[in-house]
Amino acid sequence: MATWPTGTKASTANLDAGTDSPRLARADIKQNVDNVNSIIDMFNIDSPTANQVLKYNTSNARFELGTDDAGSSGDITFVGDDSTGTAVSLNETFKIAGATGITTAVSGDTLTITGTAQDFAYSSLTGAPTNVSSFTNDAGYITDDGNGDLTITNSTIQSSGDTIDLDDIVRFNVGYKEDINALTSSASISVDATTAPVHTVTLAHAATFTISNMVSGQSILIIITQDGTGARTGTFTSVKFPGGAPTLSTGAGDIDVISVFYDGTNYLGNIAQDFTT
Repeated sequence: MATWPTGTKASTANLDAGTDSPRLARADIKQNVDNVNSIIDMFNIDSPTANQVLKYNTSNARFELGTDDAGSSGDITFVGDDSTGTAVSLNETFKIAGATGITTAVSGDTLTITGTAQDFAYSSLTGAPTNVSSFTNDAGYITDDGNGDLTITNSTIQSSGDTIDLDDIVRFNVGYKEDINALTSSASISVDATTAPVHTVTLAHAATFTISNMVSGQSILIIITQDGTGARTGTFTSVKFPGGAPTLSTGAGDIDVISVFYDGTNYLGNIAQDFTT
């Protein structure tokens, strides 16, 4: 392999004066030619262009021309989404940091950014320019017209164990529907207010109804249909009715509707009887 000829410099003792003998200088001339050839063997710098640098190539043990990746300035500029560029010098470390739910990893020349799904909670939504005016997902979206009116499109509002507060007038342009929970007839029937606002049962027993999980201000309906035999009785634990406990309609197939409102202390009931066409 060619090397730097620092230890093989030729003497100029036989080359300094015009009277020097070329014969005596022959060895020094040969040494200098060998040194120049070593340099030529070590470097390949034919036709360099602007901003090129010398890079060592281990495959042929030579320095060869290469591109200066940093450009003429000597720095690399990174530009983010905000279009603000940040210059990083060649000997600096440029760090990409992950936020909550985001991680980064580098392997070779590959940068991997991994994110996870996040839940976002907003306590208010207004039409002011500095606030969010639209929520969206794959199923639907909510928009604010800037005047405080929200439009919900192709979406379902859900709450897990919490309350959705609507602090103004709620208007249904088309209508709304309530979930209906079918109860099973037995001597003891439990009516869980968390399952639905409306409950139905076809009585085949003399039954005692027990209502649970109502919150203050909530109301439910119980639609009771007599079976083909009729004369089934019903009592309602802890519910107060006007004038005392009601008596169900007794005819086969008769339909009664019990409404119950809970004021936080009392379960207040009413009965509408014998629905017919």
